Amino acid sequence: MSAPVLQLAPIVERIHGGAIYRSVSGARDMARIARGGAAGSPVAFVMPGTERPRPAGVAGGVQHSAVQASFLVITLAEDLRRDAGGRAISQLEEVRARLLPLLEGWGPDYASGPVAHESGQLVTGPLSGGLIGWQDEFSLRFRRRIEHTTTGG
Repeated sequence: MSAPVLQLAPIVERIHGGAIYRSVSGARDMARIARGGAAGSPVAFVMPGTERPRPAGVAGGVQHSAVQASFLVITLAEDLRRDAGGRAISQLEEVRARLLPLLEGWGPDYASGPVAHESGQLVTGPLSGGLIGWQDEFSLRFRRRIEHTTTGG
C-alpha cells in the first residue's frame, strides 16, 4: 500500500490502544495544555516530523518515491515538586518503558517496514502547571505514489 503523506491516525490509534496515557492527541491540544497544565497525567501528543522522499522515477504519469518520515511522541507528566521531581521522572520512565516496545517493530499498514526509535530528549520549552515533558522521535518508511495530472492553458 502507498500513502501520499505520513498518516498519524494509525499511530495515534496504536498508542491509544496501549492504555499508557490518560489521553492522546495532537499539536493544538499540546499548546493549550502546556500553557495551562494537565488535568491528570500522563498525556501524549503525536506530531509529524520530517519527511525525506527519494524519488524512484515516473511511469505512466505516476511518480514513485521511497519516503523516510519521522514523527514525535511528546509525553507530559506532572512534576511533583514535593519529591524534587523524582516521582515525575520515574513516571516518564515507566511510560517510555511501555511506549517503546508498543511502537518499535510495529508498523502501520501503509509502512514499508517497522517503526524505529531514533532519539529522545527532555522537553525544555515553557511548560506551566507543574508539567515535565519528554520527546521521543520515531521513524518509518513508506512508498509514495503521486499521479500527475496535466492542466490545459
